[in-house]
Amino acid sequence: MGMGPKLRMLAIVGALAIVAAGCTGAKRPGEGVSLATGDATTTTSAPSDDIAAVDGTAPGPDASPAPGGAAPTVPGGAATKAGAAAGSKTSTKPGTSGASTASGAATSTGGSTSAAAPVDAPGDPQLFAGDLNVRGISSTEVRLCGHAALTYGPAFNASEADFNVYYSAVNDAGGVFGRKITATYENDDYKPATAVQAAEACKAKNPFMILGGIGFDQIPGVRNWAEQNKELYFHHIATVKGSEGKQYSYTTQPTVERVGEAFGQLAAQKFKGKKIGILYRNSEFWQPGFDAFKQVANERGLTIVGAIGVQQNQAEYTQALLALKSAGAEVVWGWENTLALTQMVEQAKAQNWSPIWLAFPFNLTAQALGEDAMTPPMVGLASWPGYSFGDYAGTFSSYAADMKEFEAQYKKYRPNTDIAGVAGDLLWLNWVEQKRLVALLKACGQNCTRNHLVGLLQTGYKATVGPTCPLDFSGGKHDGSGGLVNTMETYRSPSGKVNWRSIELCKADF
Repeated sequence: MGMGPKLRMLAIVGALAIVAAGCTGAKRPGEGVSLATGDATTTTSAPSDDIAAVDGTAPGPDASPAPGGAAPTVPGGAATKAGAAAGSKTSTKPGTSGASTASGAATSTGGSTSAAAPVDAPGDPQLFAGDLNVRGISSTEVRLCGHAALTYGPAFNASEADFNVYYSAVNDAGGVFGRKITATYENDDYKPATAVQAAEACKAKNPFMILGGIGFDQIPGVRNWAEQNKELYFHHIATVKGSEGKQYSYTTQPTVERVGEAFGQLAAQKFKGKKIGILYRNSEFWQPGFDAFKQVANERGLTIVGAIGVQQNQAEYTQALLALKSAGAEVVWGWENTLALTQMVEQAKAQNWSPIWLAFPFNLTAQALGEDAMTPPMVGLASWPGYSFGDYAGTFSSYAADMKEFEAQYKKYRPNTDIAGVAGDLLWLNWVEQKRLVALLKACGQNCTRNHLVGLLQTGYKATVGPTCPLDFSGGKHDGSGGLVNTMETYRSPSGKVNWRSIELCKADF
């Protein structure tokens, strides 16, 4: 099949999902929740009252908040979905009580007081001084800016406005302590140098924090820039290498090294005894994941019959595939972005070769390949749970409430966005991470400052913001993911489209 603009989007598929780290932890004196020590954990399930009406009406009480955060509370509404972390506060409408959430418990809201003046809490680190400490946050607004590969948005009929649906729901529900979330994005063009330029453009907007979408090659450079410029930065998957000593960067995502290790563990679980071939990106920022896979393979007795490095945007993989085919590979791990993976599978099929593919799971790939993604089914692994429009069966049932809420919000705010098509799971992974971000802002409290936000993490934030995996920042970690990942496989969905579905959720080992 031909390579159209939709497939060009695959290379940056996750970059459009702006990651937001959900953070909670220390409470301010008198805020109703005890100071977290890193031991307490507030879990947040997906209570049914947190689902927006599926008929497209405005989110009901406790409809989930803007993407990345915990579920939004409707002014004066019923219990909110906890997006809370240990000792975190749920968001409240101006004047609400700001009641704390218990593990799995709902939180009622009411009243109408506005957010208090930002001020640090005792023990907060002093990374930001004076006005820089309250930059981007006021009694009425929290301003965010993210870098992402906006160049490719039109490839799946998605625009910048599609990425703010969750925030729209939160804002309509009264915001976070009366503060409306304003989020803008700068195009990083899926390139390291441009990503730094995009971060500079974000800085010029004076945001509370800068967010970074998927991009193994982009994030390390921005992470270094953030350290030099003393910018609070929450980013997606990146290497452990280069993170040493960083004070300003945090993530809810597993590292590149951990993802490579997890792929190795998954291969050992499912394909031990089979011959494995590898096509991996030649990049210093992808290499650590490849090395981690090989280490697991050696430890668990996997048979790797060939490993061939490829270049970014190589496009032509015929010779590499022929080499792996000749070596007898029965399984191929495509350690590359989704665009490259799709081309690899297509070119293998052109050779009448159909190994089992192990790769990052995106519906854009599955729907583009169609039946080729089912013969045999592909196997995937990611830090987010799978999404398939309108399918609430099987493993989806454990977070069906979130899926319905997601669908209802898009029906209300962006009814012309085809979330049943290739945009669906991209916007979904954006949405679930934004729930974590709103949880972070709620946890930071009515008096939130940038120093206090970091203080929450440093005190050992632990939280579960469904449908994502638990977070744990205890022990001074800047990666709170716990290394947890979800496994997936391609399947024929009820709509007839080939999508990815979750098989195992929040795995630490296989």
